[in-house]
Amino acid sequence: CVLRALALAGLPGFPAALLAAQSVRITNGEWPPYTSANLPGGGVLTRLVSAAFMHEGIDVHYAYFPWKRAYAYGKGSAWDGSVGWAPTEERRADYLFSDPVLFVDSALFHRRGLAFDWKTIDDLRRWRLGAGAGYSYGEPWDGAVASGRLVIEEAADDATNLLKLLHGRIDAMAMQVDVAETLMRLQLKPQEAAQITRHPRLLARGPVCLALSRQLPGAAELLARFNRGLQRLRQRGAYAAIVAEALQARRIDTRGAALPSPADH
Repeated sequence: CVLRALALAGLPGFPAALLAAQSVRITNGEWPPYTSANLPGGGVLTRLVSAAFMHEGIDVHYAYFPWKRAYAYGKGSAWDGSVGWAPTEERRADYLFSDPVLFVDSALFHRRGLAFDWKTIDDLRRWRLGAGAGYSYGEPWDGAVASGRLVIEEAADDATNLLKLLHGRIDAMAMQVDVAETLMRLQLKPQEAAQITRHPRLLARGPVCLALSRQLPGAAELLARFNRGLQRLRQRGAYAAIVAEALQARRIDTRGAALPSPADH
């Protein structure tokens, strides 16, 4: 499904009139509350990306795919890029990355009553672990998976992992904190959600960016324009307004870093 970037002129600090002299085509995926075809404006991350481009007079069109396909399509010549990626060394071979749009926390979720604990990545080797296919959960986790020190069961999406955890097919799952909390609220019954808890130790806290294909002519210049638009978005108050509207600014701050909850300490 393809979404046209929303008109954001009514937000505080947003220019009243912008001429869309250019358009970009970006792949996207289901990662609520950050990105989703079913959320207003495509989710808070999608809205921020759209708004930053609109500050530069650039219109954005999105198509939603499973994340592995979103990545593969975005790096090719048919699309201009993809949204919602952490800038890892491996991904930098395919993409140029923007300044951070948001920062997100990743953690491990498990069923209540399970004596689950960990301090180092190697402590996790005894558990059956689930993760999203193609997702990054910080360098220690990513490196352990790549080297074979950590064996995980990948799923195409976070919702599948959540159900696997609920039904005992895995012991714990890696997931971004806000995503897990959103999915539990939207897709599980209250009594089911109450069976799942989060380990207080974070896997990672890292940036989420716009990624433009290295095959795109003028990608570096376009990325510079996006970064300039993002900076203006912050300076004029529209960034904070979008975040506050989408999430009541409870878990996301205006720097982009996820605010810690008591369980993070």
